[in-house]
Amino acid sequence: MEEFEQAVGVLCRVWGAESPVDLINASTLRAMSMARNYVAGVFVLGRMVGAAVAFRGPDHLHLHIAGVLPGHQDLGLGYLLMEHERKWASKAKFKSIQWTFDPLVRRNAHFYLTKFNTSVQGYERNLYGSLNDGLNDGDETDRLLISWDLASDSAPGGPEPVDAPFNPDFFWDYAQSTVALHALQDGAVLLVPTPADVEALRIKDPGLARVWREGVRAGFEKARDDGYEVTGFSPDGWYVLRPRRIPAPPEHSPRRG
Repeated sequence: MEEFEQAVGVLCRVWGAESPVDLINASTLRAMSMARNYVAGVFVLGRMVGAAVAFRGPDHLHLHIAGVLPGHQDLGLGYLLMEHERKWASKAKFKSIQWTFDPLVRRNAHFYLTKFNTSVQGYERNLYGSLNDGLNDGDETDRLLISWDLASDSAPGGPEPVDAPFNPDFFWDYAQSTVALHALQDGAVLLVPTPADVEALRIKDPGLARVWREGVRAGFEKARDDGYEVTGFSPDGWYVLRPRRIPAPPEHSPRRG
């Protein structure tokens, strides 16, 4: 039980939550573990510095929450957790791992879309409603739903991301357009920008953070309606979208009359 309490403490610190009630409590983690769901921690010198929690879906494992403490990020511990979860899910015969994340958080987009062979399944507007968990206070909870196919190679696949000719932090002028979207190569590629650090922006300038939320939402929804899908994330902070691939029709063998 002590380790479940540690996991709650880690997640509360990562999210900046004042109370476990806003995230998840230790007794729930214990019950999830007893029901053969995924509850894991990563330790450095005997101290838990990261945790991940996922529950079973009909044919996939759904990652509910995961995080690594500040001061231990960018050391490969998040990747270690994800790889551990992949092995656990594969052993349990799941076909994929699915989860959601805030499309405005650039570092998460880079991590999820460039380190693993994931695909974006959709954009959900205000998926969880209003949250009081620290990180999401005062913001709507738009999310990207992504899926990691466990039958495929763990390395990223698909077309290579492109480098935009300008910085996403300064390209988009909300006063000129309420849609954060830019076309390259005569529309063969669309780009949706991200702010450098939306979590700091929510504290420093909440109004501008809301502007980013609305603009990126409008960009994704317009691209979706025009038949585009996310195919990558650029090193400088852009979602890369290309025309949606239409599956080839099944081949039919001729029948003898």
